Amino acid sequence: MTDNFRAAAPPPGPPRPYHFPSVTRKTLANGLEILVAENHSAPLVAARALIRSGADRDTAELAGLASMTAELLDEGAGDRHAIRIAEDLGLLGASLGTGTDWDASYVTVDVLSRTFEPTLKIFADVVRRPMLPDSALERLRSERLMDLLQQREEPAAIAGKRFSNLLYGRGTYGNSVIGNPESVSHLKIDDVRRFYSGNFIPNNTAMIVAGDVAAANVVDAIGSLFGDWPRGPEPERPRITPEPIEKSRIYLIDRPNAVQSEIRVGHVGVPRSSEDYFPLTVMNALLGGVFNSRINLNLRERHGYTYGARSAFAFRRQAGPFVVSAPVRNEVTLESVTEVFNELRRIRTGDIEQRELEDTKNYLAGVFPATVQSSSDIAGRLLDMELYDLPHDYFDHFRENIAAVSAEDIARVANKYIDPERALIVIVGNAAQIREPLGTLGFPIHDLDVDGNLLPVA
Repeated sequence: MTDNFRAAAPPPGPPRPYHFPSVTRKTLANGLEILVAENHSAPLVAARALIRSGADRDTAELAGLASMTAELLDEGAGDRHAIRIAEDLGLLGASLGTGTDWDASYVTVDVLSRTFEPTLKIFADVVRRPMLPDSALERLRSERLMDLLQQREEPAAIAGKRFSNLLYGRGTYGNSVIGNPESVSHLKIDDVRRFYSGNFIPNNTAMIVAGDVAAANVVDAIGSLFGDWPRGPEPERPRITPEPIEKSRIYLIDRPNAVQSEIRVGHVGVPRSSEDYFPLTVMNALLGGVFNSRINLNLRERHGYTYGARSAFAFRRQAGPFVVSAPVRNEVTLESVTEVFNELRRIRTGDIEQRELEDTKNYLAGVFPATVQSSSDIAGRLLDMELYDLPHDYFDHFRENIAAVSAEDIARVANKYIDPERALIVIVGNAAQIREPLGTLGFPIHDLDVDGNLLPVA
């Protein structure tokens, strides 16, 4: 019994080798790109249509247009109305989805391999021949306006929207993906159809399939269904126009009955294409990206100010925001902001213990295999590879690129990409309780209403 006793857990063994599945690639004459990865571990197939136009194409006046277009895609397509699409897919055991983020729009389907062929035909109709009916727009508009009305009462949603708008203005990334009440109210079906015709074109689209299939058969099937899809002019991608931050400043949105403050601290970050992606990923995990990160251990475990605090870089095609977020009790709002800034400044000093760094890297490398197991996982990784122009062997070397990050790399990228002296601080909370303590930080304080309008000084 004594011989088997261990005073400490045994060390982990070396990671097993990982190789991303081989990818068959073909580009049709109309510009449509096809990527197929075989994965025979389960009788499942995941198909994704990646349209390289997302909410970044919206204007301030028509914010929410891209996401509304995506929502309408399955409201009738080809010769099937919406209910029949749902019924036919149900009989095939398929799950269809549509959506939009800042960088792209998507149509997704997950299905058993034995019913993939008939499912692909419905999928093609949804991508190529949606009806985009006016009646469905009115129903979805009503639902979205209700969602937006509810968000006006949610401090986290208010803080997020105001932070983005203050950082990027009324241009790209400054609006919400789903729009605002004014823009959604003004959307017309002609706007939707114009967005669809200008962006859902083969030379702006990639078809991605992963699963229990024969790659050659899938390429042929997609070619027959999409080969005559006419190409169009390449849509121009708008550029972000972030507002300059000369000095850190506070924006306060009053919620008189709030018992918590929603805090956002940050500034413009970097695009996904940054050569420092891996050092930034490790640095952010150490700072606030995982549960045992510095910011969460400080605010939650050490001080008990919050149930959870985190930091994140929004890696998009253009430079998305870097933001620290935390809901905290009103009475400790000042202390929480102070500790966030302490951690932002500390990460720039190179004060990093080797054990802390190794634990963070081991965690990131350790969870990676769980993100590339299923056909859906692999399709998602292929989507990232295609959308962000990643090298074909990118995921083969993911873990070793994480392992190569040093403490010097952490300090270098922290100093290069994190600037506590030029940060926006957005706080949604009880202004009467938190304004005076926040004044001791020495940052200018501006009062906003829930819509972001500057209020006069009391």
